[in-house]
Amino acid sequence: MLDVLSQAEIDKLLKDLATGGAEENEAEAKSVAKPYDFKTANRFTKEQIRAINVVFKNFGHLLSNYLMGTLRATCDSEVLSVEEISFNEFNNSVPSPVIIAVIDTEPFTGSIILEMTKEISYSIISRVLGGTKEISAEGRQFTEIELAIMERVLWQSLKNFDEAWSKIMETSSTLEKIDTSMQFAQIVDMNEPVLMVTLNVTIGNESGLIGFCLPHQALEPFTKKLNTRHMYSGNVNKKIDADPTNIINSIRRTDILVSAIFNPTEATVRDITSLDVGDVIQLQHKVDEPLIVKYQQLPKYRASMGKFRNSLALKILEEIKGEDDNE
Repeated sequence: MLDVLSQAEIDKLLKDLATGGAEENEAEAKSVAKPYDFKTANRFTKEQIRAINVVFKNFGHLLSNYLMGTLRATCDSEVLSVEEISFNEFNNSVPSPVIIAVIDTEPFTGSIILEMTKEISYSIISRVLGGTKEISAEGRQFTEIELAIMERVLWQSLKNFDEAWSKIMETSSTLEKIDTSMQFAQIVDMNEPVLMVTLNVTIGNESGLIGFCLPHQALEPFTKKLNTRHMYSGNVNKKIDADPTNIINSIRRTDILVSAIFNPTEATVRDITSLDVGDVIQLQHKVDEPLIVKYQQLPKYRASMGKFRNSLALKILEEIKGEDDNE
């Protein structure tokens, strides 16, 4: 709803129109220049930010599934924002205590930071230890045991992080260290532009924030790959060998197991346990009865047994046709 002007404001506008003051005020407003700080110049394009947003939406989905299976609780996560700021702004925005994880992701040229607020951290710790309620976080620091629990959870989460990046490039992430303060986690210069990705994670009735700090210098060699069209186009450079001759030759060189089977013979357990070396087992198979030739345990031919150049051999008599062949 529009604001209603007071009588004094109406009188001032009428006076400005009569004296020409309104035009002067408009000219002054147009002449005001906004200062541009070259130290914080934008380094990420809108297309690159959209690609990062898609990656972390996928990561949020994978993280929710992992936490749901690990904590036995309903979990959900969504990307709240993806914005470019300076590392100094990110450093000043991090509260204390907080879980800070320095992550080394190959092939990125530098480390990235994962920040997890105490609300979501204590919720995870409580459920890993068998609880269902949030641990009181007021006026206390993380213990060594709690940090060890979070370290294990973060190690498993990095697998989801790599899987989320797989549509753009193959990555391999390792956890360098885990801390509770940004004092020991300065990974780039304070004026270096970074991409701040914030996710809201809900576990049961509790929620908290997870933030990722992606320095521009770490992603700079791969900015051409940060493209949504590249993500959904698939591997266009992959060559598909559709030559039928090569396929047939490959099939012909494939090894398969061929076996000739006699009719099954029944025997009691006593007969089996009393067998000795040199004993003869009478088969329930007539001499002139054909054997069944099987390919990979599938009956294919009937054959008679004989000899060829002092070796046992089989002579194919007929093909065994199945129901599909008859049709």
